Amino acid sequence: MPLSLKLKRLISSASCAILFFLTACGGATPIPTATGSVPVTPITPTVPTSAPGNIFTLGLTGAPGTLDPAQALDESALLITRHLYEGLVAYAPGTTRVIPALAETWDTSEDGRTWTFHLRSNVRFSDGTPLTARAAAENFERWLNRTPPGEYAFWRLMFGGFAGEADEDGSPLSLLTGITATNTSTLLLTFQQADASLLNTLAMPSFALVSPQAFESDTFGTPAASSAGTGSFNLQEWTPEGIIRLIRNPDYWGTLAQPDELIFKVIPDEAQRLLALQAGEIEGLAHLNPKDYAAAGADPKLRVAFDPALNTLYLGFNQAHKPWGNLDCRLAVAYALNKARYVQDFFPGDAEVALTMQPPAIWGYAATSGEHAYDPEQAQQHWQACAESRVEIPPKIRFYVPPIERSYLPNPAGLGAAIQADLVAVGIPAEVTSPDWRNIWLPDVHAGHADLFLLGWTGVNGDPDNFLCPLFCGAEGAFNSDQNGLPLPPDPDLATLLESARSTFDATQREALYAQAHARIFETVPAVPLAHRKTAWAYQAKIQGNIPSPIEDVFFNLTAAP
Repeated sequence: MPLSLKLKRLISSASCAILFFLTACGGATPIPTATGSVPVTPITPTVPTSAPGNIFTLGLTGAPGTLDPAQALDESALLITRHLYEGLVAYAPGTTRVIPALAETWDTSEDGRTWTFHLRSNVRFSDGTPLTARAAAENFERWLNRTPPGEYAFWRLMFGGFAGEADEDGSPLSLLTGITATNTSTLLLTFQQADASLLNTLAMPSFALVSPQAFESDTFGTPAASSAGTGSFNLQEWTPEGIIRLIRNPDYWGTLAQPDELIFKVIPDEAQRLLALQAGEIEGLAHLNPKDYAAAGADPKLRVAFDPALNTLYLGFNQAHKPWGNLDCRLAVAYALNKARYVQDFFPGDAEVALTMQPPAIWGYAATSGEHAYDPEQAQQHWQACAESRVEIPPKIRFYVPPIERSYLPNPAGLGAAIQADLVAVGIPAEVTSPDWRNIWLPDVHAGHADLFLLGWTGVNGDPDNFLCPLFCGAEGAFNSDQNGLPLPPDPDLATLLESARSTFDATQREALYAQAHARIFETVPAVPLAHRKTAWAYQAKIQGNIPSPIEDVFFNLTAAP
């Protein structure tokens, strides 16, 4: 099996199981050039002007399962660890663009398989251990070898597997093949194939660096352990009552953060969490319930902030099933869908109409020059052309609609019925089916048994490759398959474009390739994007400085208005 195809199948299947919580919105941003050195302005520690005792308390929906970033899966853990630990690179605030962090610069080899990271000097972990290339290498060795033992789920998701694992052909599953500290400040990583999205992956919180002395401890990541990162904050307290207290790291290598303390307080009940915000017990809360949008927005003491979406809800076609290999047939569906009404009627005011298969917040977004706007007359004309092409049209078209709510789909039954009605109205005989989600629906759709299907994709690393290639490079049979049921890309030219973009390291060229890919998706309609859904936070109105982000929320520069 080709390596790139193997990787995409791994990512496709694993991403369905791991729903990353980090969502938000924003404009398209350029990415840095990966090839060659990246200059960075030196940062010297400065002390904020806020008064002593400046504290920000955030209400969480649940307690973190661990504060080991490599093992964290739940949203509380991922949020908290981001304030304690840092990776080689980071996301620029409010974007998915990658900027230097613990690595000041990096270079790539001509074939794109070897990356050299040049680390900052005079940086220490909070346990006093100096940051060196050897310490960074030990983190990568830990993830690759699962030492200490653990799931390391995001490593498997993004890098394919662990040391000693192989596919059916005997090829190593792990894309990482070499880890070398060439000197005190230089780390060399070697991979099986070129991957221009690597920087976005390494910016994920799961790949933050930890002092090797700390992660070798049996208690690391538990309430009994201290933090040992290089981040803006240190862990001071983690109580059985669900209070996690962080204090500002006075030895931080960069600009010292505000506030002085970050407190994360677990309040599982949604009503109690909002009451705590209104009463001033907390200054912010994660995941405002949609039923509380109006009340919180009308309260002059509160402020509601929506992170832009990191997801896309879409209707997909299985081109291995007649008549969906015919473009007129797919265009008929595209023009039959009233996307604006769906967003208005079946979302609680936190969604926007999708024009492409990736949300606007992800760099590389390129809106097409036109749109398949709702037009029943055009839909009927294309459906008539579909019928006149003599392609076989089954008397009933199986339209798979999820039987349960998803983060990107709050009302699947209502939306499914509305889409079915719009299709039937232009002569397309769609019939909704919603079998058991885990045992029937997902296996059926991914194996290519559906004709049409309503599904969504949630991004992981903020790179356009993560949105487009798992869907359209032939990783699964949902969009197309051969006569033996083996996956095929729905459009070979689109797959070639996406493969080329993944292995192109020049930023301008890469963005141009994604612009072509978006145009190709618009022209060939392998799927119809429907909506992007946002995530809501609520704050006391006096809190300032948070930056809505498409990939993560951090609280490094908060202030309270007088």
